[in-house]
Amino acid sequence: MTEAGLFDVGAQAERTALAWQRTAIGLLANGALLCRWSLVEHLPVWPAVVLTAGAGLALLAVVPARYRRIVGAVRSGRNPIARFAMPAVVVGFTAVIALVVTQVCALSA
Repeated sequence: MTEAGLFDVGAQAERTALAWQRTAIGLLANGALLCRWSLVEHLPVWPAVVLTAGAGLALLAVVPARYRRIVGAVRSGRNPIARFAMPAVVVGFTAVIALVVTQVCALSA
């Protein structure tokens, strides 16, 4: 997209969306490594598959919607910052990771 077509010259919304896409790719790569580790250690693979698929699908759903919401807010002159979104995401991911870790530790004991 050219600078003339951008509503913000720094393209912050576009760069943030691309960063989230890179995060999703990294998450999927780490999920593949977690699946492989589960196989090598003879642990159940389903927690790794569920965690990776769930996080990947969540990012596929959230990132485009968030980008459209931010672009719409900026174009209309509103504040695009979601107050409670990031704390909710952090708490949610922490809970899921804690659940998976406790399940893996319980199965390996």
